[in-house]
Amino acid sequence: MPETPNAPLQILAIGAHPDDVEISCGGTLAVAARAGYTVGILDLTRGELSTNGTPEERAAEAAEAARALGIGTRKNAGLPDGAVHALDPDQTRSVVRILRALRPSILLTHAPLDRHPDHVEASRIVDRAWYLAGLRQFDPDGGAPHRAEGRYHFASRIAFDPTFVVDITPAWEEKKRAILAHRTQVGRGDASRPTPLNDPSFLGRIEARARHFGSQIGVLYGEPFRSTEPLGFRSLDGLVGSARPEPGSFTG
Repeated sequence: MPETPNAPLQILAIGAHPDDVEISCGGTLAVAARAGYTVGILDLTRGELSTNGTPEERAAEAAEAARALGIGTRKNAGLPDGAVHALDPDQTRSVVRILRALRPSILLTHAPLDRHPDHVEASRIVDRAWYLAGLRQFDPDGGAPHRAEGRYHFASRIAFDPTFVVDITPAWEEKKRAILAHRTQVGRGDASRPTPLNDPSFLGRIEARARHFGSQIGVLYGEPFRSTEPLGFRSLDGLVGSARPEPGSFTG
């Protein structure tokens, strides 16, 4: 059975695991929530293969992180960690039904080039579900057709040349709190096994990336996104007054 429809979301960020969204685009979500947009997060898996933390612990941390970002809607698709597969019809159908229930205007998700196979497959399954959700004859019992107006990729472990960068300077502290809410992943307690996420330099690397992309648009912190299609503007409000780099703001 399809999920019960909710009030449509304006922005939905989709990550393979709890914490992916916070690390990659948490600042953008916090900025959007501050501005009054309806924002949600969809985690495709429960992160049950994580080196540290149980699925139950990770679910509690994800809920706390969403609160830190000012987000009230967070769902989990329950796909298998380590086995997300875009060509699995059942997995695709599950994501389609969630998209039809949440009816987002904009999707944010992983870029298709990444070291983690779940991130790659998450990008692919979101692309497939985004398209198929708009087809009336696809899973006709799975909710009314809906296709988001656009979907954009966020950077994960591999950087890219962005189509646009969002100024997240006002929400940098919220992004940090959301990341740190995932204590089993980023905290190196007595029971934690070493991972790239709980390396003491991890948060510094996230800040360095945000400063790098922020400097490209003349602000302190930024998050990059890439579009696979040209961006269209129905009005010039999106261009006039946007952040522009000052001379010398980025020297490479």
